[in-house]
Amino acid sequence: MTKLKLLFFVNGVEGSAVGIRAEIFATRLPQDWKIEFCYRPRKKWQGLWSFVQSAIAFQPDIVYVMDTAYTGVLAGVLSQHLMGCKLITDTGDVAYELAQSKATYSKPQLALIRWVEQLAIHRSDRVVVRGSYHKQWLVEQGVPAHQIEFVPDGVEIDSLKTVAASSLRKELDLDNDLVVGLVGTMSWSERYQMCYGWDVVEALGLLKDEPVKGLLVGDGNGRKVLEKRVEELGISDRIVFTGQIPYEDLPCYLAAMDVCVSTQSNDLVGQVRTTGKLPLYLASGKYVVATDVGEASRVLPSVGCLLPYEGVKDKNHPARLANHLKLLIENPERVNVSKKARQIAKENFDYDLLAQRVKRLCQNLVSCPLDT
Repeated sequence: MTKLKLLFFVNGVEGSAVGIRAEIFATRLPQDWKIEFCYRPRKKWQGLWSFVQSAIAFQPDIVYVMDTAYTGVLAGVLSQHLMGCKLITDTGDVAYELAQSKATYSKPQLALIRWVEQLAIHRSDRVVVRGSYHKQWLVEQGVPAHQIEFVPDGVEIDSLKTVAASSLRKELDLDNDLVVGLVGTMSWSERYQMCYGWDVVEALGLLKDEPVKGLLVGDGNGRKVLEKRVEELGISDRIVFTGQIPYEDLPCYLAAMDVCVSTQSNDLVGQVRTTGKLPLYLASGKYVVATDVGEASRVLPSVGCLLPYEGVKDKNHPARLANHLKLLIENPERVNVSKKARQIAKENFDYDLLAQRVKRLCQNLVSCPLDT
């Protein structure tokens, strides 16, 4: 089979995480395939008809929808109906449960999110999920296992070359300490009074007399809340907030970290996830302290630590994290896992490997009749 025509409907702007995922897949698919991209405009509803018009002009064999937002899903289903093309939906979350947990959506909005997500799952010829438990959960909901493909969040391992971090550590006054860090968007949840990094801040508040500092990379409306909490705890000299860092500069900041923290809630929202940060940390050769949830439970034990976690916000988690960091301070050799961590990333999350799954999935879809 040659010249398969594949059209990506990206529920995000160009350069978004899902857009990058689609583009990375495309660079690793056969060169004789014809591949095009449609990116959602800032005004989401405007993308619906432009997506459909692009599909009519391109006449794809497969429409591949990135995420279950309504623009791409509705356009994908319409394209499937109008042209008979195959439809794949790629999702990393249980959208309805995630929206419900944020408590910022009205009942009509939640109903729409649920309807669109169910439409995507039941009208797609194949559903790509990014967490292995997500596949298990969908099967329990009655979706046939053969219609679900597990393709986790990935990483371009060769692009994360080892870099020296000594100058950056010196510049940020991190030279003589165990550096614990993370990369993420600090979006504040009023309902749960937390965001990415809350646990690191609270843990360092319990370790004021220990040689450990925090390096929090990212931004969001939760950053100011965390900075205020840092002042209240009297640890302003112990935590560095970098703000948003360009992707190409991330390797240097990751190299400056000794330990990376990956915290997922122990509910359905967290259980179905891989999260793009876990592959990134492992590919960077980092020792990872994660909650015993989601894909971390499957791949992590030999190159990090899995901590128990209860519910959405576990108030006892910072103390567990602090205790483990103290253990690492006393046994610093434990964080030297670079070679093994990168090997785990290569075996599980390398985009060279993941793109082959997407290739086989597409080939099987167009060469086999639609399952009924």
